[in-house]
Amino acid sequence: MWISYSDSEVNSFHPVCERALNYALKLKGLDKDYVAKHHQTTGSLEMDYVIQNTNTGKYLCVVEVKRTPADVHSARYQFQAMSYVQMNAGQNEKPFYILTNLEYVFSFRYDSTRPRVFQQMLKPGLTHMGDFSSYTEQDFIEKLGDFFAQQIDDFLNDRYDYLVTLEDFANHMEAIKSNNKRWKTHLAVLLYEYIRGAFNAVSRNELKDIRLFRSDVKRICDEAVRVNFKDIFTYSNSNFENTFSISGSMLSDIYNFGEQNINGNTIAGILHSIISSGHEHEGEVPTDLELARIVAVLAKHSSNNLKNGGIICDPAAGSGNLINEVIPELNLNPTQILVNDVNSKLLELLSMRIGLNYPKIISKRNSPQIYNRDIADMDKSIFSDVEVVVMNPPFCAGINSIPRRNKIYTRIKKLTGNKPYTDVGQMPLEAAFLEMVLALVKDGTTIACVFPKTHLIGRGPESQVIRRLLLNSFGLHTVFTYPGEDIFDDVTMDTCVLVGHAHTRSDEIKVISSYDRIPDIDTHHFYNSLSQNMTASFSQITPGIVGKCISFDELRDSIDDGWRTLNSEMVEAIIFVEGKIKLNTKIKSLEDCEFPIKRGGAGNSGGSDLVFIDSRDDFKPLLGHLTINTASGMRNAVLNTIDIGRGDSEFFDTSLNDDNTVDETIRIYNGLPARNGRQQRNTKTNDEWKRILKRESNGRFSANSVLIPRGIRVVGKVYFSKNPVFVSTNFVVCLLPSYEDAILMASWMSTIFYQLVCEVSSKDQEGMRKMEVADILKTYIPDKNLVTQNTIDKIKNEIDNIDFIELKNPVIREVDKIWAEELFGADSRDSLEEANRLLSYLTNKRN
Repeated sequence: MWISYSDSEVNSFHPVCERALNYALKLKGLDKDYVAKHHQTTGSLEMDYVIQNTNTGKYLCVVEVKRTPADVHSARYQFQAMSYVQMNAGQNEKPFYILTNLEYVFSFRYDSTRPRVFQQMLKPGLTHMGDFSSYTEQDFIEKLGDFFAQQIDDFLNDRYDYLVTLEDFANHMEAIKSNNKRWKTHLAVLLYEYIRGAFNAVSRNELKDIRLFRSDVKRICDEAVRVNFKDIFTYSNSNFENTFSISGSMLSDIYNFGEQNINGNTIAGILHSIISSGHEHEGEVPTDLELARIVAVLAKHSSNNLKNGGIICDPAAGSGNLINEVIPELNLNPTQILVNDVNSKLLELLSMRIGLNYPKIISKRNSPQIYNRDIADMDKSIFSDVEVVVMNPPFCAGINSIPRRNKIYTRIKKLTGNKPYTDVGQMPLEAAFLEMVLALVKDGTTIACVFPKTHLIGRGPESQVIRRLLLNSFGLHTVFTYPGEDIFDDVTMDTCVLVGHAHTRSDEIKVISSYDRIPDIDTHHFYNSLSQNMTASFSQITPGIVGKCISFDELRDSIDDGWRTLNSEMVEAIIFVEGKIKLNTKIKSLEDCEFPIKRGGAGNSGGSDLVFIDSRDDFKPLLGHLTINTASGMRNAVLNTIDIGRGDSEFFDTSLNDDNTVDETIRIYNGLPARNGRQQRNTKTNDEWKRILKRESNGRFSANSVLIPRGIRVVGKVYFSKNPVFVSTNFVVCLLPSYEDAILMASWMSTIFYQLVCEVSSKDQEGMRKMEVADILKTYIPDKNLVTQNTIDKIKNEIDNIDFIELKNPVIREVDKIWAEELFGADSRDSLEEANRLLSYLTNKRN
């Protein structure tokens, strides 16, 4: 098994790499024409090293330095290095790139006609330079420099051969993925040769050449299962074909690739993308490798390094990214591993990857436990020796996972005798999955879990229940948050890592927050920092990472409102809002107001394109022969004026039209094709549409309404309407008693102060500030009865001049000054500047 060096050791490799590159240039007499440059940028990304022509400024090659041998094999990091060359178009002298942890090296040449990164790998493939710890630093620099010198010379003279192409393999497996029997047969045959190549690389020669079996699939499987990998090779007539027909060149390619890529990461990445294509929204998204390493470190610390030698389990292991990082971090033996996944095709990849972590010792008697079960079908006995659970549960919206959740709930009730915590509303699948795991494990089991961050702050009933589960059953004791960039390429949802001890209360919960992106965290320093004592306020525990302790009681008391104080970057803004705005004597909570506050409803019953009749370019022209009377409508927050006037859309109010007009409009609408990117709507009869339209036409909001957009990214918009208006679900509507009340409310809500309150009260949903009625009710407005007449008069004069603020770069306007003077008096300037700074900071962070 390869040694994984600590991050402190690996970080010291960077200057070693630079010295080796410069040594190579000098060795070849190129040090006057080329130089190794550190941390050059391409777009918004930063490359570790480039060899740059000092005369032209162009790059001969890119050199990306990673931390471990596994990173060098990682398809993700190989793709990352390739993307730098792609982005350097016009800046490349030659399109070569190198990926290395200095002990192991791959070289590549970018070619747009060979779009997959594994097609760009160059001979001789993986090169082992030697173990860094076995040399003096200078000796290693010279050895590595000699290698770089030869590579540079080859690059300059365009001497290269591509190692092998797996394009035929990938296309072959893609073509047969819907035929389960053929898939399993061909996968077993090809992985046999892959594993044989990997074994040969470590001088393990017990697997016979596949050609000796003359296409007899059973004999091939029997040969392989002697070693292990039973989830791939356990043969049955019902699951396998008897023989196979695969070209000799493909078998040779896969064998050669196994020799060069012992750990199986690349092949697993290719197969996972084929298997999971189209199923990402069912939760089949592999864990980012560097995030997996952080989960492993947190699990290691919280379990005291698995001191009892117990079992570690991943109950939703997928193709193995997470457990693959846990194995070296906790130095696990094969018998300490228990994994499960419901998808048998992913399980085969998992079996291969875990086994190839132990290419020298894996055997039938020295192997992990691998299960292929729905989590709701697993027995408690399976978890009797499990000390640690690591998992990235399937993320799936409640509406899309009802059958899966119901099965889990039935099982939880059978195991515990109680109604499940999470059987509430449209609970997302990941919460039900976590509760299922809690019902299976023994008390005190350490659980380290990747989880959507939004569940920590959302005010909906589902989020409140999840927070109760985390405190009362999960035994929450550590929360780790981080920026969402550069992880989970196929998922936009921000995540965090939660660590708990099952059914064991922690009186103090550690909250750790990284300002560094996950790929930039030094995991060795991070692990050491976890043992530091933390105070009740955020303070640095290692550069780029802060931490604090928060009491169980404080989190329990804020379950309903959300755990906003867990966000280190929001604490300063929360203090400002709580102290300067909430406690201001002229301010009251919106939930204490007596006027109605409702979510808009127009179009919510279906047929949004019909009720907002001008929203389709191919619909309105067909109605030219009709005389249709429409009302004011607000569908989207596209207007840039605070007074909506006639709105942004025409609303088809049937009370303003006769039956013949309504019938003809519906007939034309029913003949329209589905809009691009949308499913074909279910056809409704004329009478069904008329009932919907009649109900919609009764949903008009009265004059003097204030409209608050529920989703905002960059501009702080709010609207008021002098006239009745139909409003879509994109808004929350406050129904004010008078025009004066409406403009006072709208003007305040346009200010820097209120927009800051919204940033604190909302949840960040993939960079959008998302607010529901419950969030808006927790915001603050001036008490009109305490506002001076002078301020009211100023607002009346200013209302038509109000421009919306750009949240990332807010500019103080007259309306901000008016409200600042009203609320803060002599302190108005300082308060306004502070609110302005905090608003810009939070919005830039969110975006």
